[in-house]
Amino acid sequence: MEQERELRDAIRRAKGNPDKTGAFRRDTLKRLIELTHSSNPSLRILVAQNIRFFFNDFPELEEQAINAVYDLCEDQSANVRIEGYNAVTQVSNADIKWVKRNTDVLVQLLQSHEPDEVIVVKKALTEHLDMDPKVTLGVLCDQIAPPEEPMDEEDQAIRSRLRHLVLSFLTGEAKRAIVERHALPGTAAEEVLISSLLSAIPKLGISDIEIIVKDLLLPLNSYKPHSTTGHLLLQSLLDKIASCLRTGLRSGDVTSLHSALLLLDLAAFVVVEKQAAPPIQLLRFYCNSLSSKITLQKFSKEDQPSMICNFAEALVATSKDVQPKDDGTPLDVLNKQIVDACPLLLESLTLPSTLSARSISACAALLRACIRRKEQGHWTPPHNLISALNTLQEKVTGEQSKEVYNLIRSLVPTPRTSITSQGRKSTDQGVHDKSHAQAQQTSNGRPSSLPERPSASNPPPRRMHIPRPQVQHQAMAEPFSRNPVSRSAAAKHPLAPETSIRPPKRQKGSINEDTEPGPSLLSRLGSSLSSTPTHRATLPPRTSNYTQQFQAPDSPLPPKGEYTIKGAAKMDARTPRVSAPGRSVQPPHPSLLDRLGGGSSRMDDDRSSGGWTKRSRGRS
Repeated sequence: MEQERELRDAIRRAKGNPDKTGAFRRDTLKRLIELTHSSNPSLRILVAQNIRFFFNDFPELEEQAINAVYDLCEDQSANVRIEGYNAVTQVSNADIKWVKRNTDVLVQLLQSHEPDEVIVVKKALTEHLDMDPKVTLGVLCDQIAPPEEPMDEEDQAIRSRLRHLVLSFLTGEAKRAIVERHALPGTAAEEVLISSLLSAIPKLGISDIEIIVKDLLLPLNSYKPHSTTGHLLLQSLLDKIASCLRTGLRSGDVTSLHSALLLLDLAAFVVVEKQAAPPIQLLRFYCNSLSSKITLQKFSKEDQPSMICNFAEALVATSKDVQPKDDGTPLDVLNKQIVDACPLLLESLTLPSTLSARSISACAALLRACIRRKEQGHWTPPHNLISALNTLQEKVTGEQSKEVYNLIRSLVPTPRTSITSQGRKSTDQGVHDKSHAQAQQTSNGRPSSLPERPSASNPPPRRMHIPRPQVQHQAMAEPFSRNPVSRSAAAKHPLAPETSIRPPKRQKGSINEDTEPGPSLLSRLGSSLSSTPTHRATLPPRTSNYTQQFQAPDSPLPPKGEYTIKGAAKMDARTPRVSAPGRSVQPPHPSLLDRLGGGSSRMDDDRSSGGWTKRSRGRS
């Protein structure tokens, strides 16, 4: 106790000595340096608390004094160590030139296993940030990046643990001070922090990179939406992703490819969610590095949909971006590359048995890109894209399915499989009905009535030209306009490209049974003799002598039995013939003049002069 009281008195007198560089103050400083190795903890605490008052007055003793302080930080007593931590801060505060060295010591002291001591160390580091943020942040960031020289496993483990402690401090106790006071836009401290962290990203693991990006860089004011410096952050991420891809594609290492996918998720977070970097930069990387079939199929089936969703989200973000375009590949060229890769991308998206809402949104984004290309130029969806759309229709469900169906119908023609078969069926039915009607109207190869004349509104031409009947396609065209294909029909029938389906071949004759046959030669001759054509449905019944005599109910029938040739030509033409047993009675085929209504009475008289003579069988 006596020694402690005597030391306190000496320190008090040295502080009050006006000669700052005098011998008494020098001797007091030397005595304090020696007492750092005293067995009395109270004396060591006194040394830690008072050495700062004499430190700057004697430059030749600075190195010994600073080493004495560092020894106190490693003392066996916790109280002495805590006082030593405070002494480090006091020395830096006394002379700012010691900030860098003392910060490095404090960083090493973060490895302490005593929570109370760690709190003091972090407080000391925060105070050093306030003293010189540029230097302090530089020292802290140096502990984050792995060293260039090789290390053994023990050193690597120590370095890894120290990196974790520094990141924890920067994203915890020091984060508010860094964001609000020290790393302001345009300051030297911000430049040191950003450049150091960006250079460290390609050398770090996924977890450390995620902490740096999300908790350190993005909260800075320099990475607000539509930042002008975000492209540097994104490029650092893309460099790391490219390294993982090279390793994974060369060796087939699934772990490296999965790491690349996690980094792509992080890049999407920067670009799409935070809007801190230009999306076209990310989209260009996807098109150049990840859109080929060989690269995509190297990823596992579980990772492919997630990567393509990021791809599609980058496409959507690029279409909405208002930033000025860079000097890289223009957007229209990238869109063509994306559309060319759409069959492969949609096929990979539909690999799972059920599609998530995010996957359906990605499909919709890709379909809209295809529609834009179709509207801009002469482009037809290829067959492999049609096949992918068929699979998509079968798997898409939920509230977003309607949007996908509408996009598919806008991109490709409505499936014609069912409509074509339906049209063929109706055509076959029409041909069958027409054949049946012709069979009823004809007997023994003779028509039962004249064909109808054309209507007055469409008179036939007077020239002896026989036009071909026009085939109407209304039966095939109307289903497209009146009956849109439903959601279930679209899923049931495969889609077809616009030029892949030929129209059904024409049936001989009319496709539809309601189609009127073309005018015959006889009807056109009749219309040429008549000044006012009359529609066939309104023609009056025939009034010729021949017809009246034939249709008379009282006209005598020839006697039963056989006929002889003799006298047959003289029999009255108005008498109907008797057909063979089981056959109906048919009139003789009328002549052309009879049907034209221009026959003379002389012809009727000549026709009625003939008669039939029945030969009696077995009589004289």
